[in-house]
Amino acid sequence: MKPMSLKRVVSSLLLPIMLLALVPGTVSAEHHGNPGIGSFLDCDPALVPPRCVSVGNDSIHRVYIDPSVPNGIAWAVRRSMSGDYGPTHLVMRVQSRITRRTDVIVRAGNYGQNGAAGWVWCPPSSPQGVNGHGDRWCRHQRLFFNLNPTYRAFFADRGSRAYMACHELGHTIGLRHWGNPPISDGPARPTCMQPDVPNGPTDLHRWDIEDINMYYALPATSL
Repeated sequence: MKPMSLKRVVSSLLLPIMLLALVPGTVSAEHHGNPGIGSFLDCDPALVPPRCVSVGNDSIHRVYIDPSVPNGIAWAVRRSMSGDYGPTHLVMRVQSRITRRTDVIVRAGNYGQNGAAGWVWCPPSSPQGVNGHGDRWCRHQRLFFNLNPTYRAFFADRGSRAYMACHELGHTIGLRHWGNPPISDGPARPTCMQPDVPNGPTDLHRWDIEDINMYYALPATSL
């Protein structure tokens, strides 16, 4: 991780520090004192890299993994989909091709020293709208993993890749960071939704799972 000024750390989104939720949005599932689930940040392509967090449009989350994603990272994404999110009410499915119902398109590449090892974005051209919770939903979200050597620590071993996969998938369904004032007034918890800890937790906290179950418990047609 390259040295960054305090201003850069505060303004940066994602790793490092990843997708820091600095702009409050609707937090429909907020409880436990943690950030909960919701959409936040305008999807402004002028940001570098362009990033924002949206929720899924229903309780089935379809993920396409592009061939640009190295095998080790692709495996981590699949493992997280089944192992971390499998126990929730949300159903995650791997797709072999992009369709109109695809929720997430995962890509990887050397995107330069842009201050992020990974991030999520809803392009303006993506199908999107506002759900019954008042949150922005988005299909064809882009999930990027930055393979620039600056961020090699975030992909150096199985544990780091598992953390990255769990963390970024969390952002595609609206999960926010833990332990990052001013969004969370509580301490960091043992969860992959902590930012900037590639050697840290690789699983969701049970409260994350409860938030997911609360938010995605409604029938798909009501979201």
